[in-house]
Amino acid sequence: MEQMNFENTLLNMSKPQIEELKHQDMLEHTIIKARDTSLLSWWWLSIPLYVIAAFCMKSFFMPGATLSTSIHEFSNKQHYLSILLFIIVPIAFILLNALSILKIYSIFGGVSRLKVIEETWFNLLMIVLSLLILITYLI
Repeated sequence: MEQMNFENTLLNMSKPQIEELKHQDMLEHTIIKARDTSLLSWWWLSIPLYVIAAFCMKSFFMPGATLSTSIHEFSNKQHYLSILLFIIVPIAFILLNALSILKIYSIFGGVSRLKVIEETWFNLLMIVLSLLILITYLI
């Protein structure tokens, strides 16, 4: 009798239905936050990129000017502004974007790196642009 009740109980069981997964919501929120960070990085990095583009145009149209001399002239005239634009802002956004990528990678868990790169390609682009700004200034 007891075994019959047990079998009936097993036959009447159904798998639980989960409406929303907490992990999925957490991942979605983190990806959206990382994209917001990368867009914020783009706006702040566009300022030093614009200045570098202006110096490139100056070196192209003025015979005696080069990119490095233009940057060093600007650095001598606007010391604090040049440090802010060409060192502090890129380093800050390298760190912010790297932390966003690491957070997404840790939430993804064992998923391949290709999937993480697919989701964070804009963050990686911002890191590359920040490194380009730093290298241009330090040369």
